[in-house]
Amino acid sequence: MPLRTAQLCIALLYIVLTFTAQASERLQLRLNEASSNAEQVSNQLLSQPTTSFSSEDWLVLGLTQLRLRNKDAAMDAAERVLQNPAPPYLQAQAYLLKAQIYGMLYRDTAIAITQLERAELILQNETDPFSQQLYSDVLQNFAQAYNQLGNVQKAIPYAEQSLALALTGQQPEAELKARITLGRLALQNNAYNQAYQNLNLALQLATRLEDDEALASIHFRLGIAYRKIEDHKHALAHLLQAKERYQKLQRHSNYTYTLMFIGETYLEDTATAEQASQYLNEALTLAKQQDDLLRVGMALQGLGRLAVLQQHDELALQYFNDAVQLFRQQNVQTYLYESSLALAELLFRRQQYADANSLIAELLPHIPQSAAYIQYRYNELVSKLAAHQGNWQLAYTSMQQASTQRFEQFTEQNKLQLDLINNGLSQVAAASQHQTELTQLQQQLQQQRRYSQLLALAVLVLFLAVVLALVWRKRRKPVTQSAVKLTSAGWHNFCQRTQHQAAKTTLHILAFTPAAITELKLQFGEQRLQQAVQTFIQQLDCSQLTASCVNDDVLWLALHTDDDTAKALQQQLSAQLQALLPEHFASQPFISLRLALQQLSDTPWQLAELNALPEAFWLSWALAATLPPQQQLWLLALHGKAARACEWHSNMVRQDLLNAIRLGSIELSCNNKLLPASAADELT
Repeated sequence: MPLRTAQLCIALLYIVLTFTAQASERLQLRLNEASSNAEQVSNQLLSQPTTSFSSEDWLVLGLTQLRLRNKDAAMDAAERVLQNPAPPYLQAQAYLLKAQIYGMLYRDTAIAITQLERAELILQNETDPFSQQLYSDVLQNFAQAYNQLGNVQKAIPYAEQSLALALTGQQPEAELKARITLGRLALQNNAYNQAYQNLNLALQLATRLEDDEALASIHFRLGIAYRKIEDHKHALAHLLQAKERYQKLQRHSNYTYTLMFIGETYLEDTATAEQASQYLNEALTLAKQQDDLLRVGMALQGLGRLAVLQQHDELALQYFNDAVQLFRQQNVQTYLYESSLALAELLFRRQQYADANSLIAELLPHIPQSAAYIQYRYNELVSKLAAHQGNWQLAYTSMQQASTQRFEQFTEQNKLQLDLINNGLSQVAAASQHQTELTQLQQQLQQQRRYSQLLALAVLVLFLAVVLALVWRKRRKPVTQSAVKLTSAGWHNFCQRTQHQAAKTTLHILAFTPAAITELKLQFGEQRLQQAVQTFIQQLDCSQLTASCVNDDVLWLALHTDDDTAKALQQQLSAQLQALLPEHFASQPFISLRLALQQLSDTPWQLAELNALPEAFWLSWALAATLPPQQQLWLLALHGKAARACEWHSNMVRQDLLNAIRLGSIELSCNNKLLPASAADELT
């Protein structure tokens, strides 16, 4: 009998495992279809009642919305998966999807990493093939996230671990993704030979698997590789092929990205600058249409390079400043370093040395872990600035570092070029031409070595020439830097950013709206209101602003500052915004509310709680209207007097607030005057 029971248990276990494997395989097929035909799959799902959706359906819908760049819908679908009972594999998929939504659509890499950590916690002890493949994917996303943060050295081990896991499990799809990621990171670090080897193996795998999306990605990376070794002809060939593939696949974001690098490649030759302009401007237009601030910043950076090439310095300054601000808002470190260096180099050329030094000082703590090409450009500029200031010791050591890094780059370039020839992978060259090219490259390598040795000896002479040139050049008038441009990001994104920042620093929320908002829109239209808000946003000091959003005709700002400064800013900003309204409305009441988040809750704020803040705004306005002040500005503020005085996530949050005000555990002030608790009774 025990033997029979054991056999029965084994049979049941086999059935369960087989069913689980089939379910995982079916889900993977559905996800692949959602990725390839997002709009079609989305329409099919949305034609059904969502009440019948399973967790798997929500996950598939979330992926389609990610592909279609509908961030709120994508996030809602991912949350639905986690709200319902689901197996661990499905939960890990949902956390990975959330990480990709945060990283790709909200550009919040820090929060994306927290979601990856949750997925890793679920998957790290799982041994089935589907979980292992998913874990490999999670590790690659870790690598991409740390690369976004400018920490290439931390990103590479994740990519290597992902590849090792894929090879151990003999999973070619996971291996393909890992090799593309490793190739990309190696390119970032100027390890051209390692990059090419991984991309070449990935190309073979993608061809065997008939993976069109991977082939597009590999051609794109090979284009970048050829750009790095300054073989712009082959770079353009690969990039143009990637462009055609992405266009056919309707990967709009990747297509835009490829346009930028085609434009950057044309920039390498002054004769093709007009073609560069065409591609970069098309990329900028598409990036704005896609509401992709990262791509907007990249296009502006390319246009800044073009303006420098065409000697339009003021235009270049505007482009670089705008790019720096966008990258800083998005917390995309590698591109921030690139734009900051480009801006500093332009400022140095314009003899604005103090500004250039300030940018260099900001970059200093981040240089050791940054990509090799960033370090080279940084040291070269530091050397020039030090020479101008007469600090010859720093100038000499910095130039030595730069020349060493440049020589290492030359060596890597030549290694790759030699491998391309020796392995017969350069398809445009016949066998008889290979030996000629090999000899030429060997001669070039010897010349570059001699150049590196002589460069250090020529440093002092070079610096002397620089100083003499600086003495005789006429100073140009400094240009006024363009205003900071901020884009409202939607209420959900505002809450996400606020939640993330509130966990790290003292945060105040300010909300503003004219009392006669409906009359204003009826008389002048919504566009006039938007124009006033946009002008106001551009005038803000971005150093204090964490997030901004217009929601239901209310402008919301999140600022990291102390109580006194927040109080002063509320009055100052209310007056500024009111002054931008049409004359008739500038003389009518203007409502603002100040909320100190740390005062109003003794626990970390959750998204559901932040979603209740509009209720606090409308209730505060209604209470103030029971005893309307004589002034035109109504400066309202909610103060928490007791721990957890209000249940912000409650469906009855308005009633909870009224009760808390009635009991005195939350106080409402208007223009620094405390409203009596009885106001709550009058409103009731």
